[in-house]
Amino acid sequence: MRARLGRSGDGDGFAGLRSLLHSDKRRRQRRGRGRPLHTPIGTGRWALLEAPAPPPADEVLEARARQYVRRYGVVFRDLIAREPEAPPWRDLLRVYRRLEMRGELRGGRIVGAFVGEQFAAPEALEALRAIRRAAPSGQTVRLSACDPLNLTGIITPGTRVPAMLGKWVSYRDGVPLAEAGEAEAPERAVSLASPS
Repeated sequence: MRARLGRSGDGDGFAGLRSLLHSDKRRRQRRGRGRPLHTPIGTGRWALLEAPAPPPADEVLEARARQYVRRYGVVFRDLIAREPEAPPWRDLLRVYRRLEMRGELRGGRIVGAFVGEQFAAPEALEALRAIRRAAPSGQTVRLSACDPLNLTGIITPGTRVPAMLGKWVSYRDGVPLAEAGEAEAPERAVSLASPS
């Protein structure tokens, strides 16, 4: 049954697909014949589908709030202000307070030198405590300036480093070392180097 429908160009046949796949050479009319070799593209069964309804605004806001927590571990107003098209902090604050009441986030003064409410994932707090207890290792981390972890001049001291290809930023024990520079060689975007 399907083969017959496919050959005739009716129903859910392949005539429309075949006409798209044939080259222009085969589509040209032959001399002496009044019709082209291909079947019209509109052959087959068609249905107009409506776009799905957008999700409720509250669900979108909560998803964005959770995304920021997953990305940074700790969120606060000054950090979210750098995000493109971020929802207003007052809206995110409602979501974060609700997540804190559920026990999914911890609230408090987590990062010094920043005022306002701050929220963190429990695993991020444990990681921050472990880093605070550990002695400085002197390890240098070099990041591309386009990396989302490039928060120089936003939450760390120094001038802001623009997110541009070919620029990089180096941190030693979490503190930015110097201005961004040009990449000397096409290396990995993130390279870990031991101090010399």
